[in-house]
Amino acid sequence: MIINKEVMRDNNERSVLQAIINFGPISRNELSQRLGLNKVSVSDIVGSFVERGLVTSIGEAKSTSTSGRKPELLKFNSNYGYVVNFCISGDSLEMLVTKLDGRNIKYSVNKFDNHTITEIVAKMDELIDQLPDFDTVNNLQAISIAIFGIVYRGEIISSPFVDFDDFDLTGHFQQKYEVPVILENEANLAAVFEQDFSQQELQNIITVSIHEGIGAGIIVNTQLYTGYYGQAGEIGRLILHSQNQQQFPRLDKMPNFNDECSQQQILQKAANLKGQKKYSLAELVKDYNEDDPEITDLIDDFCYHLAIVTSDLIAMYDPQMIFFNSPLIDELPEILKKVQMKLSFLKLVPPLVMSKDVKFATLLGGASLAIHNVLHMQGTRLVFHH
Repeated sequence: MIINKEVMRDNNERSVLQAIINFGPISRNELSQRLGLNKVSVSDIVGSFVERGLVTSIGEAKSTSTSGRKPELLKFNSNYGYVVNFCISGDSLEMLVTKLDGRNIKYSVNKFDNHTITEIVAKMDELIDQLPDFDTVNNLQAISIAIFGIVYRGEIISSPFVDFDDFDLTGHFQQKYEVPVILENEANLAAVFEQDFSQQELQNIITVSIHEGIGAGIIVNTQLYTGYYGQAGEIGRLILHSQNQQQFPRLDKMPNFNDECSQQQILQKAANLKGQKKYSLAELVKDYNEDDPEITDLIDDFCYHLAIVTSDLIAMYDPQMIFFNSPLIDELPEILKKVQMKLSFLKLVPPLVMSKDVKFATLLGGASLAIHNVLHMQGTRLVFHH
């Protein structure tokens, strides 16, 4: 069997960098022992990383179990560069800048109303162009963009909240900034966050994202699963059963999960119940905690439908954990308890848990994919700081 030396070198480099990121600060000797590589190869690879600025020395270890010279400790240089991550929703543009270890260094949110995609992109350009260098070796290294909708091979197929008007987001930013650009569905990125910003090794998980719309990000065997056309996890389109077939003779006219149970729809229903034009999440939480009967019934109905969809996801994917990324559930955690109780008829229900970071999950998931791309480490487990 002939082994390509370049392929072997590339695999060894990936393994060494992965170990430094996940287990550093770490010595060359420990790298050699952990990876089963000879010390000469490890030193050669580390030397190339140091020369490129990817790895730095933090000096000698404070103590050692053996006598003699203390080993030099190495760590990943998160100041090698930074990545910019956007999330475009129906009424806002969020931006999060992170170092290459996932640490946040700048966040901003801009609210807008009925902006065109041209105006949104102009604002994105402005935000990027105004960034400092953050004392990094290199500056901007990659851009990620999260959207609420279906993404297929880097193109937006559909989005219910923003008219992208066939605008080539990926092409625009690649051409202007000459860096990799990752375009992905927001729920998918939320799932990536739960996996990559966890010390626990999660191999099969689902993240249910409930905001303006509803979606599910699916991780299967540690890899993001988007389906053939990018539609996997579009649970908002699941049709809600109706016994009255005469009322809904066509399937496309029947209510779906998105129409009935997105956070936006829940707040609109609450506003209608209260005879108000607008009704905030804070008002809903207050009324629910005060046992308002109309709001209590509304939330109970939401729990019922959420339990049905959760049961379907368990049947289809049998995940080890299901995360919920939702400001509504974050404010009313008893919702998950009610869903768990409604699923008690199942012999085995995986843990139903809140996202580790409802606010930044999608943006940090985008950061993870961007950083993997910069380091040429796609498909490799990297544990980021949170």
